[in-house]
Amino acid sequence: MKNSTRSPSAKSRTRAANEQLALTLRSIGDGVITTDTAERITLFNAAAEHLTGWRADEALGKPLLQVFHIVNYKTRQPAPNPAESVLATGNVIGLAMDTALIARDGSERLISSSVAPIRDRANAITGVVLVFRDITRLRRAEEALQESQAYNRSLIDSSLDMIIAVDLDRRIIEFNHAAQETFGYAAAEIIGADARLLYADPEQGRAIQVAIAEHGRHSQEVINRRKNGELFPALLSASYLKNAQGDVIGVMGVSRDITQIKLAEQAHIKAERLAALGRLAAALAHEINNPLQAIRSTMDLVLDYELPTAEREENLRVIRQEIERLSEIASRILQFSRPATAPRRLIALADLIEQTLTLARKQMQHAQIRVATDLQPLPRVLASPEQMAQVFLNLMLNAVEAINESGAIQIRARVENSDAVIEFINDGPIIPPDTLPHLFEPFFTTKPDGSGLGLSVSRNIVEQHGGTIRVENLSDARGVAFTVRLPLEIA
Repeated sequence: MKNSTRSPSAKSRTRAANEQLALTLRSIGDGVITTDTAERITLFNAAAEHLTGWRADEALGKPLLQVFHIVNYKTRQPAPNPAESVLATGNVIGLAMDTALIARDGSERLISSSVAPIRDRANAITGVVLVFRDITRLRRAEEALQESQAYNRSLIDSSLDMIIAVDLDRRIIEFNHAAQETFGYAAAEIIGADARLLYADPEQGRAIQVAIAEHGRHSQEVINRRKNGELFPALLSASYLKNAQGDVIGVMGVSRDITQIKLAEQAHIKAERLAALGRLAAALAHEINNPLQAIRSTMDLVLDYELPTAEREENLRVIRQEIERLSEIASRILQFSRPATAPRRLIALADLIEQTLTLARKQMQHAQIRVATDLQPLPRVLASPEQMAQVFLNLMLNAVEAINESGAIQIRARVENSDAVIEFINDGPIIPPDTLPHLFEPFFTTKPDGSGLGLSVSRNIVEQHGGTIRVENLSDARGVAFTVRLPLEIA
């Protein structure tokens, strides 16, 4: 009696378990197919119906490969029978990566699958179970990503510029073909190395890192070192390297070897210097020749003729005057070529400008020229007051001569970064564009009685103080500005 009451209950539980299993198999999103040992389909869930295009009642009992039609989507060759392999070995296998399932209507899907043996309680193989899913979108996305990566790789490697990326520890993570050819390192030997290895001075690499940290990007000329130790100039532009979330993961630098550009610049500068030297020689010959001719003709007159004493003395005075003129020319040339080093001390530039302006004010008043000053407080700087006064006075008098009369001059001084900037602006006519490049050349002058050395000497003095001087036209009609920059080197 006890056995008869238990048997229906066990059958009921088994039936319920089977129904639950069938419900689960119908509900899951992966396709599930089971076969017997003859490779005939014994179970076919709803997802398998959707993916293959076969209804379960049509597929049951049919050979697996008749319903589960798979090929290699690249070669188009039939894929190996997975059930056959599992039945033969008893191992769990997966389908090859490039496996495509061809549905009943001819549509095609890329799939991944796990194929395993079905065993009974005695561990004997009674069939095969295939669990498979559609990975078409995933594979297409992977392929698109691979194509994008290959395209980006091609862009980086085909670039004529060097492209180098480093991580947050300054370890090199990208070194394209141009960088390999320029530096002489193979990618395998340089990836992972410290980027400072590439600089002639490692401190320059650290300085660039600091500049990028402050501004997010930085550009400058650097001196790099090749594998063989040779140094070369390069123009570098670097910025932060970020991931898709916007997090900084390193620095990307793009640079180009500018050795040939530098050589061309040097050749151009050399040619310009030779041309300037030719103009200097011609101007110098002209300057010296005039007093020499006067001396010669006067000497001939004194030596060849009996002259009254007064006339003779007058001619001798002319000779002395022309000799003094030659001496002055020689002194200016010497001052231009070898400016004397004058003692320097801490000076207030604004006070010096005001003092120099006092010297030029009489000529400005005579020419009816108005003067306006805007001298912001400036730190005291280490300079020669006599030499700087010479520069300022020369620029003021040049402005007076340029305006001629009834004009205005502005003198402005301010601090800009680490420089003192002094501007002398006049509203006179602009300087012809073909004249501007030659304005600071020795003996170049646009004035009939000018020596052409004032601006040259002024530039030498300013450069001796570590500064710069430049000139520019302010408009198409009127206005010229001379700008002096002096470093604020406080003693």
